Amino acid sequence: MVAVAAVDKFIQLTSGRVRYIEAGEGPPLLLVHGMGFSNGAHSYLPVLDRFAERFHCYAVDMLGFGMGDRDLTDAPTFDTIIDGFREFMDRMGVERAHYVGHSAGGWMGAIFAYESPHRIDKLVLLCSAGMNVEPSAGIGNAPSVPTLEQVRERTLEQFLDASKADDAVIEPVAAASKAAADRPNALASLNPLLHQMQTQRIRNRYLIQRRLARITNPTMVVWGKGDVMDPYPTWTEEYEALGGDMSQSVKPWVIPGAKYVLLPTGHSPHWEQPAETAQLIIDFLAS
Repeated sequence: MVAVAAVDKFIQLTSGRVRYIEAGEGPPLLLVHGMGFSNGAHSYLPVLDRFAERFHCYAVDMLGFGMGDRDLTDAPTFDTIIDGFREFMDRMGVERAHYVGHSAGGWMGAIFAYESPHRIDKLVLLCSAGMNVEPSAGIGNAPSVPTLEQVRERTLEQFLDASKADDAVIEPVAAASKAAADRPNALASLNPLLHQMQTQRIRNRYLIQRRLARITNPTMVVWGKGDVMDPYPTWTEEYEALGGDMSQSVKPWVIPGAKYVLLPTGHSPHWEQPAETAQLIIDFLAS
C-alpha cells in the first residue's frame, strides 16, 4: 500500500470556500465526514490510502466545516451543503461518483441520492444519521475550544472497545481535528445547520425515513454493534433475529435491494477497524 500525502486543496464554491483532499486514480469517489465543529475531510485519513489504490478520491469538507470558510452567516444548511456537492462535482468535471458518507455525511448522502440519483453511482451509508427523530445528544457547540487531549478522548468515545485503539490511526485524526477546532469562529460556524437539526419542525423536513424507500442507487448500509444512535440498537436486534437478511424487515424505510452489514465497532468503523471497513466498502463499490 502506497502512503497518500494528505495535501489540503481549496475551491471557492458559490456559498463559500471548502477544503478537499484528493488522492488516487480510477472511478471518482466522494468521501463525506460527520457532524462536529472539529470534523472535516481529515476524518478519512485512516482509510484514504486504501481507497486511493482503486479510486480517484475526493475527501471533502462539508460547507462550513473543517479548514474551509468558518464565518458564513447564512450557511451551512442542509440545502447549501447538498447543493455544494453538486457544484463541487461540476467544478471537478465529475458527472457521477460513488459516495461514502459517515454519520451526518450519510444523512446528506441519502438526501443527495433522493434528489439527484443520476449524480451518484453507488452509495454507502456508514453509521448514517438522519433517522433519529429526536436530535442526538451532544451535537451542539462546545462552550470552549477543546484541548488536544479532549479531542482525542472524544474520538475514542466513538469506539466500541477503546482499549484496542491504534495510536497510529488516532493521533493524525485528533491532530487534524484540533486544527479544525482552532479555526476562528469554529465554535459558532455550524449554528445555521444546528438550528435546522435542533428545531423539530425543521428537522422533520430533512429526516430520511420517507426518502430511503425511494433510493434507486445500489446502496450498502453499515453500522456498528456499539452504535447507540437511534435506530441502530433496534436494527441490531432485528438484524440478528433475521440472520442478517434485512430484506425480510417489515420496516417501511428499508432501501430496496440494499446490502446491510453490522460490524463489531462503535460509531466510527473507519477509525476502529480501518482496514476491514475500507475493504468492505471497496469490495462493494468495485462489484
